[in-house]
Amino acid sequence: MQIEDRKERYKRIKLVIASNLEDVSLIGIVINKLCSSIPLSDTDSYQIELCVVEAVNNSIEHAYGNEKGHEVEVIFTLYPDRLIVDVCDTGKPMDQECMEQKDVSPLEIDSNDLDNIAEQGRGLPIIKAIMDSMTYKTQSGKNCLTLKKNIWS
Repeated sequence: MQIEDRKERYKRIKLVIASNLEDVSLIGIVINKLCSSIPLSDTDSYQIELCVVEAVNNSIEHAYGNEKGHEVEVIFTLYPDRLIVDVCDTGKPMDQECMEQKDVSPLEIDSNDLDNIAEQGRGLPIIKAIMDSMTYKTQSGKNCLTLKKNIWS
C-alpha cells in the first residue's frame, strides 16, 4: 500500500487592520481586488467584499466596543475550489445565539415605514445569504468568523 501525500494547494494572505471604523474601507478594497483576480464575477467579488466588511465592522463594534488600539485579522485563503476568509479578533466573543438565530431576510423592509429601517442587525443575515457557509469559534482568546464561498475555475 502506497501512502500518497495529498496536501491541498492553496494561496494565503493575512491582512491586519486597526480597530478603527474609518479604515475598514481599506480591507474592502483589498478583498475586492483579490476576488477580481480569481474566477468570480464582479457581482460575486462585490458580495464577498460586503461580507468581509460587515464581519470586520462587527469585530470593531461588538468585540471591541468601538475601542481603538486593537487589531482585526483578515486571512484570505484561496483553494482550487473554494475561498475561505477568516475574520479574527481578541475582543468579546460573539453570543452563540447570534449565530443560531432564525433570521429575517436581510433585505426585508416595510416600504410604508422607510423612516424606521433597522440600521443594525443585518450583517450576519447578509453574510448567511451570500456565503456558502459561516462558522464561528473562540479558542485561546481568539475569536474567528470563517466565511466560505465555493468557486469553480
